[in-house]
Amino acid sequence: MKPVEGSPLKSAPSPVSPVSKSGKAALLARSLGSLLQGALKGRILKTGNPEAESNSALSIWKATHGHGGAKPVIPPSRPKPAPKPKASAGKGGRRGKGAIIAPRRPIIQVIERPRPSLIRGTAVGGAMVGVPGSATTPSGIVVPAAPAIVNPYAGWSSNDVKDRIRQLLGDVEVPRFRKAVFETLRRLRDPDTTPGKIMEVMSVDAQLVGKVMNTVNSTAYSPKSKVQSLDHAIMLMGNADLERIVMIVGSKAALPSQTHPKFPLGDFWKASSRRAVLARELADMVQPSKANLSFTAGFLQDLSVPLIVSSKKDDYMKIFSTAVEEKRDLHALEHETLGWDHAEVGALVALNWELPEDVMLCLKDHNDTAAPTRPDPAHYVSSLHPSHGEEWNEIFANKVGQRYQVPREALDQVCNESVSKAAELAKLF
Repeated sequence: MKPVEGSPLKSAPSPVSPVSKSGKAALLARSLGSLLQGALKGRILKTGNPEAESNSALSIWKATHGHGGAKPVIPPSRPKPAPKPKASAGKGGRRGKGAIIAPRRPIIQVIERPRPSLIRGTAVGGAMVGVPGSATTPSGIVVPAAPAIVNPYAGWSSNDVKDRIRQLLGDVEVPRFRKAVFETLRRLRDPDTTPGKIMEVMSVDAQLVGKVMNTVNSTAYSPKSKVQSLDHAIMLMGNADLERIVMIVGSKAALPSQTHPKFPLGDFWKASSRRAVLARELADMVQPSKANLSFTAGFLQDLSVPLIVSSKKDDYMKIFSTAVEEKRDLHALEHETLGWDHAEVGALVALNWELPEDVMLCLKDHNDTAAPTRPDPAHYVSSLHPSHGEEWNEIFANKVGQRYQVPREALDQVCNESVSKAAELAKLF
């Protein structure tokens, strides 16, 4: 039936062919492709929409999402949490949970005491020649002449040293280092040496290696971490610290093991070990830069006593016994009776062994209250005898208090702990 003209009925649209649909899809795809390509190249498509032209990013979002909805809401990013503070390093270098925090050292206040003014000069033939005058800096500040540490044995040959020892002790054989010890010390002092060269000569002497390893791992020396091997000891401790331990081990081995039946050699080395431990512990608090030198000087400062006992026998044993029984200074009695003391002999032995100058001067002046050649801790422990008990702690505390305000509790703790540490160190020998 044909529609009547003017009728509201319209003819149904003719079906769209599949070809026309695919063409529209391709056209839409090309349009979207060009739109995205233009957006990537920074182009603004002229759409006639002022909002789109003023906000190209919004127009691109609307076009790609197929509607004119509102702007997408982008949630704000969460701020990064602040890092947790790390725990301070404790004993053994451990941090965080389970760390063992080392106890804080007491705050030490140094009370300066006047030092004696020394003549600036050099030693010539045993006498000191002064060099007068003061220095003036470029800014015009006048600096007074600094006290110079003078070596009274400057210019002495090895024969001069041996002759002086024989003059004091008679016809006695001067002790010598073992060859391995002497060569080890020589290589440790060589600035061009290598750890391999040091290990090469030390490995020849198994006893030396064993003593050194036991010493560096003892509580008396208090290493920061356990030393596993000889090369580890060389790399961890450095040449200077290792040299001082080799000196102690070599010195003990060189000195006579048989002296006099009445001379308590075992107690003597225990006292030497305690002096070393006390000197180092005190230096850690008041003179940290001198801790290693104080340890060495504390152990070796009386090294000549067994040698003098072997030489003088009963005559010297009377002096030594009197000093112990009457609690008198040994060096004072030696001067009264012999005209010289064990400190001079110790310095001569150190020269004969070619020990470093600072160690030699510490042995020479460890009893001198005003000498600038030794650390204070090495002097404060010099009066310790094998027979001294807890009463000596009061003497030690009074000496320290003359220059340093160290809490008495800290000194008591150092004195008490030094007994067990010294016993362990003495066992190593």
